[in-house]
Amino acid sequence: LDRRTREAARLGRLLGGAPLRAARRAEAVLHRRIGGFFASYDVVLAPTTAAPPPRIGALLELSGFATDRAMIAACPYAWPWNVLGWPGVNVPAGFTPDGLPVGAQLLGPANSEPLLVRVAAQLEAELRWHEKWPAPPVTARSAAA
Repeated sequence: LDRRTREAARLGRLLGGAPLRAARRAEAVLHRRIGGFFASYDVVLAPTTAAPPPRIGALLELSGFATDRAMIAACPYAWPWNVLGWPGVNVPAGFTPDGLPVGAQLLGPANSEPLLVRVAAQLEAELRWHEKWPAPPVTARSAAA
């Protein structure tokens, strides 16, 4: 197991499940609050991340707590849905100027997986994602040519 996974397991044993029990008590309130939004809207379209993808290895030496903080900062739109266990599907949304992929997420109420997959499939058919590729990066060699 990764060092951070072992740290998280040790902390979980030390705390004896108290944070999990507190979080589970808050779930009903959060489900009602977010669920109320879907009385007016069928699906939410939101960014997947708040920043371009980090460089490979950028999080490798961080502690478990620092990794969690970095991931929450990078994905402020995704983690609440993951915590509540509500469905979402990530779809392509283009590329950064450096050619890195950018995603958007379609989020729905509880048990809306079939709807989200249908909407994603419609977008894929209309936008023809399989035909879109990032521009090759500009390098010193290609710039000199």
